[in-house]
Amino acid sequence: MTEKHQNLVLWRLAVVLLVMGLLALGIWLLINQGPASMPIRCHFHEWTGLHCAGCGMTRATYALFQGRLLDAIGQNPFGIIIMPLALIGFGLETIGWLQKRQPPWRIPLGYHGAKIIALSFIAFMILRNLPWVPFSYLAPH
Repeated sequence: MTEKHQNLVLWRLAVVLLVMGLLALGIWLLINQGPASMPIRCHFHEWTGLHCAGCGMTRATYALFQGRLLDAIGQNPFGIIIMPLALIGFGLETIGWLQKRQPPWRIPLGYHGAKIIALSFIAFMILRNLPWVPFSYLAPH
């Protein structure tokens, strides 16, 4: 391994460790102080009064940390379904990025799979803002 390559790997490892440290701090704050302690608010909801596809994820994650799966699903059902896939995919891509090569494995979504997820994301965002039952149950509560 050349010195330049080794320095790049060390720099990337430092970036990953910094991000993991910030994530750990966020998780610690969430577990010990609750969702109200999170410094980032949903600007989309504040500006429009509508729920974005991510609204309720902080409270859903908090409920998951407390073992309350049904409460988490009530806050953001789409996010609870997609979060494990996103974490696995992000973790695999990070491993590949650290090693400066292809990840050891990729989730085989392809173009059509990515398109389905994107369209599902948009549909969920629209449906959760409709005021009628059963769509109103998709909004965080």
